[in-house]
Amino acid sequence: MREQYPNAEIGVLHEWEGIKYLVDTLALSHRGQAPSYDDYPEALCEMAETYIKDKKPALVAVCFDQLDHVGHKSGHDTQEYYNCLHTLDGYIGRIIQAIKDAGIWDDTIIMLTADHGGINKGHGGITLEEVEIPFIIAGKNIKQSGEFQESMMQFDTAATIAYVFRLEQPQVWTGRPMKQVFKK
Repeated sequence: MREQYPNAEIGVLHEWEGIKYLVDTLALSHRGQAPSYDDYPEALCEMAETYIKDKKPALVAVCFDQLDHVGHKSGHDTQEYYNCLHTLDGYIGRIIQAIKDAGIWDDTIIMLTADHGGINKGHGGITLEEVEIPFIIAGKNIKQSGEFQESMMQFDTAATIAYVFRLEQPQVWTGRPMKQVFKK
């Protein structure tokens, strides 16, 4: 994206320190790590609200990590996991409001996804429960048709983002864009 849109505001905001090793930090305009979730649970949400209102980014990834911790500690598909999802849902509502307050809602696409699925307290295997990810998308030119039946893997997220921005997808990528969610 940096090559095709050299002046684009591109940011990554995260809780887990390891994210900085997974993104091309040279392509970013901004990267911010939130303080400990245990000490300041709303920090990442607040960082996202401020960044969106101040910079109106073309692309921003807001990487919440707490759900992953709950999945490993208490298990995926547990009440604790769903309680954490409920909290994150509130943060997403606040981020959506920040997008509206920034005046960029009408040109925004929001994707909610994960880096992996899980079974019990783990992941890393090859079953669909472990590699298939949730994918929620809404916004400009997105159908409001509900669930699609095709499987989606983590590497399809980047291909879908590339499709949104009309970027040329590198030949070596195995991901495929989820074109079925877009209006014709």
